[in-house]
Amino acid sequence: MRRFNMMLSYAIVAFVVGGCARTEAIQPDRTIFNFDSSYQRAAYAQPIEKTFDRAVTIFREASYKLDVVDRATGQISGRRGQTGDKGAATDKDLRFYALVLPDGGDGSQMALKIVQIASQGIPVLTQSRAEIVLNQSELYAYIFKRIEAPATHITPQADLQTIPLEPAPQP
Repeated sequence: MRRFNMMLSYAIVAFVVGGCARTEAIQPDRTIFNFDSSYQRAAYAQPIEKTFDRAVTIFREASYKLDVVDRATGQISGRRGQTGDKGAATDKDLRFYALVLPDGGDGSQMALKIVQIASQGIPVLTQSRAEIVLNQSELYAYIFKRIEAPATHITPQADLQTIPLEPAPQP
């Protein structure tokens, strides 16, 4: 009986330790940044440094955890977990790969690919991941537009000053 309990204890410890192990690479393979038809592209009339910085800022604001932020090569990638409301049960993650490149003269170009990752099966034992490249241009239009136009913030104070609180006196 004692031997059975020890074997059971070892099996439980091995299962717990195996569940904590990560099977993904610490840094993604850089070959994913090769151009292919799955990348959506947008050209800008701004320098590559500005496009790169705005892209990094936008993805951070959208709660992506950035894996690669390489200004020297223009590569950016990241991942975002559950995107639904709090408490939503979903097994889908989003991942993106972006390249910022020079584009004629002082302009720049951004190539972007968004991938949806769906997990299936029992974690650790039979888990598999399906990757689906999202290639609808409508999904990318919002990101591309935000990179192009600087954010304009209107403070509540400015709004109050432009709205008359009392009718103007009649002369």
